[in-house]
Amino acid sequence: MQAVTYMITFGDIVTKVLQRLALVEGLDAQIYAEPRIQLAVQHKFDLIFREYWLPEYTTWQELHTLDGVNGVVTGDLTDRIKDFRDLHSVFHEGAHKPMSRAASNVRDSDVNYPSLRSIADPIKVFKVLPVLTTGNVYVSYRTKPNDFQEDSDKIYLDTQLLLLGTCWDVLEDDGTNPGASDKFRVLFQDALAQFNRQQHNIPLDGVMASRSSVNRWS
Repeated sequence: MQAVTYMITFGDIVTKVLQRLALVEGLDAQIYAEPRIQLAVQHKFDLIFREYWLPEYTTWQELHTLDGVNGVVTGDLTDRIKDFRDLHSVFHEGAHKPMSRAASNVRDSDVNYPSLRSIADPIKVFKVLPVLTTGNVYVSYRTKPNDFQEDSDKIYLDTQLLLLGTCWDVLEDDGTNPGASDKFRVLFQDALAQFNRQQHNIPLDGVMASRSSVNRWS
């Protein structure tokens, strides 16, 4: 099963959220100004991005060369890896397993097997220990897009997942229509369950017919 690519512009998803909220009975549409919806869309995208390795934002096994002196790669990672949490794995050439993260209670000079350490340098992001390690490494990572600003900014994510999740967040924050909030929560959890199946290539006939119990997305 191949991954499905979804794309919607920032302006279009904001419009769709406003349209869905306008259909909720008993709500004053005027309270949902566009800037508020834009912030909610960004918030929901950020949460989902941190939870998944979305294929449109992920690079697998990119070749880099170690400097052999400081344990860092020779290239600039600034626009590739913006946060150490976005580093998926690093393989040293010839290795069959990715490097583990060095324990925080061990000094760099005492590490005698290939391992990783996060560093504050945004250009390098991480270093390999021991620092004199030479050769090539294969780096897998995801690249978080800059915060969405323009209506034309492209968002590569399941449209229904982002739409329903944003509506749920807005209604939950508003608090004036708990019934509508619960409805969108269930719809979002169903969309999330389907998204999980697609991410993990789980056939539909192997999934139990039960609703998702995920509740950490607000």
